[in-house]
Amino acid sequence: MVDTTNQRSARMRLTAARARGASLEELRRLLTTAPARYLEGAVDNPELTPDDMAVLLRNKAASPDLLSRVAQDRKWTRHYDVKRALVRHPKTPYPAARSLVSHLYWRDLAETIDDARIHPALRRQAELVLIDRLAELSVGERISLARRATAGLISKLCGSGEGRVLQALLGNPRLKEVNAVSVAADPGVPGDLLGWLARHPRWGNQRAVRMALLGNPRTPVPEALKLLAKLPREDVERLAGDGEVPTIIRVGADRRLESGE
Repeated sequence: MVDTTNQRSARMRLTAARARGASLEELRRLLTTAPARYLEGAVDNPELTPDDMAVLLRNKAASPDLLSRVAQDRKWTRHYDVKRALVRHPKTPYPAARSLVSHLYWRDLAETIDDARIHPALRRQAELVLIDRLAELSVGERISLARRATAGLISKLCGSGEGRVLQALLGNPRLKEVNAVSVAADPGVPGDLLGWLARHPRWGNQRAVRMALLGNPRTPVPEALKLLAKLPREDVERLAGDGEVPTIIRVGADRRLESGE
């Protein structure tokens, strides 16, 4: 009980006035854990550097008013780490964060989108900004993004036609069957990726994905015929009567029906 009382007493002494005149050493020792009133004064301390401000903004005790104040001060927001910290702080008012989100790099945008503590509208805005920048990213960056992409990004990346990006995307746990089907049906997707998709332990066993692959003229013939051999009779009949599927698939379907398999 004595320790608890002492701790409470120490926190009561962490006032805004004390923070305004605190040494840099004290600021750096307290910024991550100090209460809101201390942080309010710390912002006015001439010793506070942009790096220290970024540390302050990781303190969840920071109030919305303080965060808005910092977001409106060019002295602070010209520094990237401060902008990022303001966007990522769950208490930053949406209008203040909205004005900064477009300045973030793609990895920080991706982390913002993934952070459930952040306002949904801000997360959606971050997603839209990142969608607009997809063409500016390197292939390696798009591959990294594909592994963690959210729904809106997945739908855009599905149409990229880039084999390595799509392969990474197909390993994304957020990917839904409808997305895998769109990849399987896309005639712009490289044939080697379609073959890989046909062999995939998850997607290659999905009926809708199989049917899409069999309708895609770029699916490698050996893989397509293996898929055809596994289909139930009703799907084989459907393919045999579909004039849009590749000829070799229709012929294979007819042969299966004739054999009675």
